[in-house]
Amino acid sequence: MMINQQQEFFNHFNTFFNHIYVLTIERAKERQEAISKEFEGLNFNFFYGFDKKNLDNMELEQNNIYSSSKAIKNSRYNKPMKLGEIACSMGHKAIYEDMIANNYSNALILEDDVSINNEPGINLENIFKQLPKNWDLVYFDYFKNDKATLVGTTKQLVYHLQKKLGFLKWSHTTISNLYAKPFSANLKIAGYHDFTSAYAINLKTAKLLIEKQTPICNPADHALSYIITNKLINAYITVPKIFFQKSQTNKEMYNSYVE
Repeated sequence: MMINQQQEFFNHFNTFFNHIYVLTIERAKERQEAISKEFEGLNFNFFYGFDKKNLDNMELEQNNIYSSSKAIKNSRYNKPMKLGEIACSMGHKAIYEDMIANNYSNALILEDDVSINNEPGINLENIFKQLPKNWDLVYFDYFKNDKATLVGTTKQLVYHLQKKLGFLKWSHTTISNLYAKPFSANLKIAGYHDFTSAYAINLKTAKLLIEKQTPICNPADHALSYIITNKLINAYITVPKIFFQKSQTNKEMYNSYVE
């Protein structure tokens, strides 16, 4: 992407959002250097979250910051959250709290390992024009369930049956909304997606997420998917993705911060 094109690209974000966060931790110096270089011209601020190396499960439980019992109850596989997942969720929650403290009506939230999707033909101006006024959340990066398939539709039928028999925790509403649905040329109505690498929310959604994550009981991306697929907010994904998460294709990088 040429320098002038990149600045125009960033200006759409600079103009549209009240604030732009890049979530990071103190020791992630290489990530911070890389994103500062690539995102020069984007008016963002680093937001320092929580490092799993400085956290203790027992202390988090005692202080009602994290609840393993609620996490197990919410987990599809009846498992508690990993310490890295807890740290990640705490960081995102802290951003929501900062939004409220500063009364930002909306914000773009990026993680420190994202990069620009340089796929030809991306037109941010069109994407923002297509976004309805009542939007609550927009994914600019996401993983899985971006379109329904025959296999996916069959899975939904099986999931509905499992739910009726008491073998699945998801609500029937969530099951019905697992897959993204058509909306406009460059937007789809969001389904149940992974990743919190690049998304935007408004103040209403920040408040709702704090409510659902007090205490922390869901990985950050599952918390988003819960309120989306239960139709508590109006959420969309961009087509194509605007950013991509580098650490998801580099397991060593990913594991160093999450596992």
